[in-house]
Amino acid sequence: MKKLTILLVFLIPSFLQAQTSGKVEYNQTIQITPPPNMPKEWADRMPKERSIVKELYFNQTISTYKNGEMKRQGEGQVDGGGRGRFRMRMMGGGSFNPNAITYKNLSSNMAVDNRDIMGKAFIIETEIEKTKWKMTGQKKEILGYMAMEATTIENDSIPVKAYFTPQIPVPNGPAMYQGLPGLILEIDRNNGESVITATSIELGEITDASLEKPTTGKKVTQEEFEAIRKKKMQEMREQRGDRGTRTRSGE
Repeated sequence: MKKLTILLVFLIPSFLQAQTSGKVEYNQTIQITPPPNMPKEWADRMPKERSIVKELYFNQTISTYKNGEMKRQGEGQVDGGGRGRFRMRMMGGGSFNPNAITYKNLSSNMAVDNRDIMGKAFIIETEIEKTKWKMTGQKKEILGYMAMEATTIENDSIPVKAYFTPQIPVPNGPAMYQGLPGLILEIDRNNGESVITATSIELGEITDASLEKPTTGKKVTQEEFEAIRKKKMQEMREQRGDRGTRTRSGE
């Protein structure tokens, strides 16, 4: 911590001139695990991971995290042949829903998730939880920026590693991640099961439209949304003989 303090003191002059708004493009990769009852020939043909381009628009206090374009497997269709043909879905909006938006307002400590289930949109408004980050002293370069490592434990058991850059003094990042003294450029959740890595950074003024809070959809609590999602997943399993796919981790 002492080393971090000394380093930040030396970086203060650059902080004063740093830009605190812009756009970051990330690549997010999520590992996929087939369910144990899936036939081996189907499981062998499944992709082992899926990747997507994500875009973070931000200023000093507000951000929106949106989908870009699909990078692999298109819609994620896996052809098992005959009656085995099915479409892999990320139920509940998640990273791979084309309309998914995560909005954060650090001033009001509020986050809004815009997700959908089977084409029906939902709005989930929550309070931003304070993350207990621990600085490790490790650092590396990402896109020409010095990035420092911090770790935390999510949901009491899931390890998360973040790399943030004090050169962009905005305490924000992709998805729901925030709370570090610099923009988060990389997230590794659960030892590589979900990895988000910055691939380009464009600093400068951004339009108000890029930071608009999502409003389209039925307002529900997180608990209500999870109940709806689980019900729909169960219905899909019953329709398909419980041969759906699972992701090992999400956002």
